[in-house]
Amino acid sequence: MFVGRSLYILGLIFVSFSTIALIITFLNSGEFIFPLFGLLNGFIAMGIGELVIDLNHRKREELKNQS
Repeated sequence: MFVGRSLYILGLIFVSFSTIALIITFLNSGEFIFPLFGLLNGFIAMGIGELVIDLNHRKREELKNQS
């Protein structure tokens, strides 16, 4: 459970910083490929974190139903 929540929170932080960096690079007409990859990486981390959290909830519900 800790891994899923930490991945989700780190992904959220990475997405927010990458969004700010993307806005700054658009305003300065700079290279915007690195913030785009950062944004994608953050979304992937959030998705994996969400999958881990859901998997843990399903396992917990199955154990409760078996008892």
